[in-house]
Formats: sequence, structure tokens, C-alpha cells
Amino acid sequence: MSDALVIPPQNGRPESAVVAVVFCAVVGVTAIYAAMQPDEPAPPPLLEWQVSSFSDLTAEDQAVHTALFSAVGEIEWYFYRLRLWPDIPDLEEDYLPPFYKDAFWEKNGSLQWSLGRPLNNDQGATYYHGAGGTVPGQSSYLLLMGHIHAGMLASNQNTIWVHDEPNAPYPEIVRRDSLIRAGWKQVITYSGADELKRLRGAAS
Repeated sequence: MSDALVIPPQNGRPESAVVAVVFCAVVGVTAIYAAMQPDEPAPPPLLEWQVSSFSDLTAEDQAVHTALFSAVGEIEWYFYRLRLWPDIPDLEEDYLPPFYKDAFWEKNGSLQWSLGRPLNNDQGATYYHGAGGTVPGQSSYLLLMGHIHAGMLASNQNTIWVHDEPNAPYPEIVRRDSLIRAGWKQVITYSGADELKRLRGAAS
């Protein structure tokens, strides 16, 4: 039997050094690239007539706001199909919160909702007004559906407003300045990250 040929392994030190150099280069380039990227700007500060949905609303107000925010799509779809705005019984028939009288409705103040159209129906807006909440400190609510004119699809200019008075009457004029003078405040929806940037900016 012939002797087996044993080939000793090559020294791995040069290859290890090359890998280390490449790794350090990649890390360095990544760090330089990240440092060169501009910081994402913080969202604009809230105006006096605006409130944050994230930090300025009570738990009940947040729940109602979230439900209204989610209901916009359903209301627009109803208008798209039938060319008219759904009244409160229509929304209740579709089991749509916060209009449908269920456990959610009771827990968050048993609000009384109404469909309103401002005087001079050419203002290009329809709104849903909620008031009479039973939870202490609860707001009144206004879901303002902006549209071009009767017979047109709803635009994306839909806003949600709150009023400190739980029984604030429904407005006859829903232009922004009129709402502000009447004490209504627009709810601004930020993401959690944007809200943190806004609060940090306000604190600095």
C-alpha cells in the first residue's frame, strides 16, 4: 500500500484580513451615506384651532374620531352608488360605527347624530353632527364631507372637528373661519412617529 499524500491546509490569515478590510469598508461607506441623508422634517406645528388626535383627545374622543375616520370611505361609497348622502338610519342599517347603536355606541357616550346641510346648499359641504354625549368631558363632533357640488363625487377634503361643549349646536355655516369663530377645532391625524417629532419640536 502506497503512503497517503497529506496536503497541509493553507494559512487562512491573508483571506481573513481581506474579509475584515472589506467589512470595514462597507460599514464605513454605509455610515457616510447615512450621515449625508437629510433629516426627515417634523410635521408642521398645530395651529390654535387644531388639535392632535394622538395627544389632545380623551379616550372616548379618540374612539369616536377613529370610527368617524374609518366611516368616511363607506359614506363616500354610498354617495358614489346612489348620488345622495346617507342619513343616520341608513348608516345604522349598515351597522356603521359610531352611528350604529351598539355596545361601542353606549361605551363612548351614546351620541345623538344628525345629517346636516348648511344654509345656502351651494357651500359644497355636507356634515354629520354628533352631540349629547353622556361621558363627562366629552366633545361634540363634526364630520365635514367636502364635495364640489351636488351630483359630484366626494373629494378628499373631508375633515373632523370637535367642540369642547358636549351639546354644541350644529353649525349653519361650515366654512373654516365660521367654525373656528364658533369654537370648533379641527382634528389633525399624525402617525405615532410624526407625533413624537411634533412634540419634541414643540418642547425645544
